[in-house]
Amino acid sequence: MTVEEPGHPIEGENWRPQLAPYKPWVHDAALDETDELEGTDGDLLIVGALGMGITDEERMALIGDAVHGEGAAGTEEDAADVPARALTPHELWTLGQTPRWNPGQSQGEVSSITDSAALCETLECRETSNTIRSQLNGYRETLENSCETTEELSASLTGELAGGSTGGLGHGDVGGLRGGAAGEPGEDALRHFALNVPLTVRRDGEGFAVSAVHLAALAENGLPADNLIVVVPSYIDDAPVKRIASEAFARRYTSGVQVRLLVVPDTVEVVGAQAFGSVCAETISLGARVRTYDPAPLDMALPNPRLERRRYLVSAANERLAVRGGCLLERLGEAADAAGPSGKNPQDSWRLLFAEAPAPERLAISQGVRVVGSAAFAKGCLPPRVLDTPVTLERVDGTVHPETIWRGADLAALARIVQRCGGRVTDFDAVEQDGCWYDFADGAARLVAGPPAPDSVSRQFSSAAHARVRGGGALSPREIAAEAAVAMAAPASAADRLALPRAVEGAPLTVIAERALITAPAALVLPDTVRTVRDGNACKGTRKLMLPEGLRTIGAHCFCSRTLVGPVLIPASVTSIGEGSFEYAVVRLAAADAVVHITSDQLMSCFLEVPDDGIPFDFARYDDQLLVGRGLPDHLGALLHRVAAPFRLAPAMRDRIVEALRERAADAVAAVAREGDIACVRALAEAGFLDDGELFDRQIERLRASNRTDCVLFLMNWQHDRAEASRATTPQRARDRFAL
Repeated sequence: MTVEEPGHPIEGENWRPQLAPYKPWVHDAALDETDELEGTDGDLLIVGALGMGITDEERMALIGDAVHGEGAAGTEEDAADVPARALTPHELWTLGQTPRWNPGQSQGEVSSITDSAALCETLECRETSNTIRSQLNGYRETLENSCETTEELSASLTGELAGGSTGGLGHGDVGGLRGGAAGEPGEDALRHFALNVPLTVRRDGEGFAVSAVHLAALAENGLPADNLIVVVPSYIDDAPVKRIASEAFARRYTSGVQVRLLVVPDTVEVVGAQAFGSVCAETISLGARVRTYDPAPLDMALPNPRLERRRYLVSAANERLAVRGGCLLERLGEAADAAGPSGKNPQDSWRLLFAEAPAPERLAISQGVRVVGSAAFAKGCLPPRVLDTPVTLERVDGTVHPETIWRGADLAALARIVQRCGGRVTDFDAVEQDGCWYDFADGAARLVAGPPAPDSVSRQFSSAAHARVRGGGALSPREIAAEAAVAMAAPASAADRLALPRAVEGAPLTVIAERALITAPAALVLPDTVRTVRDGNACKGTRKLMLPEGLRTIGAHCFCSRTLVGPVLIPASVTSIGEGSFEYAVVRLAAADAVVHITSDQLMSCFLEVPDDGIPFDFARYDDQLLVGRGLPDHLGALLHRVAAPFRLAPAMRDRIVEALRERAADAVAAVAREGDIACVRALAEAGFLDDGELFDRQIERLRASNRTDCVLFLMNWQHDRAEASRATTPQRARDRFAL
């Protein structure tokens, strides 16, 4: 154990600034009663001595002897008879020592104690260095001693088991140590031993606070560091351990160690917020006097090794904390109760601090919980799919996982509490069908949540890598990455398709609720009974989308997977589309018979929620975006599609678009031949894109090479008609009329 003492001066130390004040090059004689020491400089003297390999002790001894021996005889006997003269303040400063002045002392008294002060300062520095050196070697000695006593502890443990005594083992450990014949210890008993792990503590009032538990020293020295039981000491030198600091189990102290049970004694009253966030401890037992503990958000991937499970146990005598249904709860006092509705008993008011991780698929919060803390649910593991809330819930701190479904008796009140944090809400009458959740209102069904999202490629890779480290996987990282890449590039299968039903338990499905389809399978089909798709249905992961005729409203930020295979048909019945929908997609507006390309910038959305003519798209703003071309999935294709379907396209804007196409003539000719759309070819010809003879010939050759015979025939007839019209308007000579 190492005790961290707060900074304070001890006898012989000087806490004044060690740098001497500015000294002129010419020595001031007023500081010295003896002769001047001209041309001396302390810094140069010290640096020069070190450069010659002379230590500080040797330098002080040599110069001290020289100063004290001034005027003495040459023999040793004569030198011994000469009384030692005290060093003056200037001489002390020259030798690298700071003179100590006491206003209450005379100059003679100061001179008499100068030698002892300088010697005391040197001795104190030497003692401080030795103390630091001994502390640094303490950890190594502790580990060596623990290794030497391993056999003795194992023998003692074997004797206790043979005699029927459990000694200091925790509950449930004796069965694992017994084995073999009756009265004989098992093989596991010889591998269990106690270790005194190095601790760092500091004073905390009348007790101690644990500031560092050096568990990593076990792994660093090749000692067993897996499946440990760690018990924080209750008393140190008859003083209680009252607090565990936030950095006590930091990653640098616990890396490489896996703890099965971490016991906080009954003497501890305060536990830091981040005390257990970096230690791989599966179970944490809190003592009877812990009154302050507000855990920080836990990331299961932060500890080393990765944390697979986290739960809490609380002493039955603790009046502040409790565990119910796998959840760590904190009792709220009268101050918290005053902010809520009146008539509630503060003894029944709780705050959810932490839920067991990983949480079950369906988790019920205990009655009396009024607040869900910001660190209630851990990261790095699957959240609860369904969360049943009590009627006492009043507030949810922080954000909640968007995939979680919150169920409650009062749907309106729960929506006000949870939706602000990004959750999905429903009542207890909701039903589950094929992985989707539906509730009912006014005789119609509403989709609350779609099927759960599959694990991402990064999560799959992380899980496989963790299993390999723990010895549970046989694939190499290269094979895991290859399988993930194949899964991403594989076409959508029949199982990766979601066709929502037309009716649920006899009620027609008419509404897709907010954020019901945050993620969706590769193919999504909405039934013709759906009339409204509300905000936040991004459908991430969807590639093929089929919207029914009869759909009227699409909310904001819907169908934003960025992987939609276009053009996606938007039925003519749709009269309202929110901003940010169909992000970075190609859609066909059936009401305008036009193909438009949606930009990736949701702030530049052209969709209209309340259009004047029933067509929810602003074509004037879209034309301005075409000239810029920033954020479009296919700028050239957008220009061609706009000319091919000139719905509300002004002639001046059409000419500017054609001019932009001519600047990219080679790419435009290749794109037209690749698509082979005769309507696009006709529109380009009528817009004047092919008026140039050379460009016309290049387009004909491209279409013929792509086997677009219908487009080639159209262009030949179009050119012939233009030539005939030109000859008809030109007056002919008599000679031309009779020409063969």
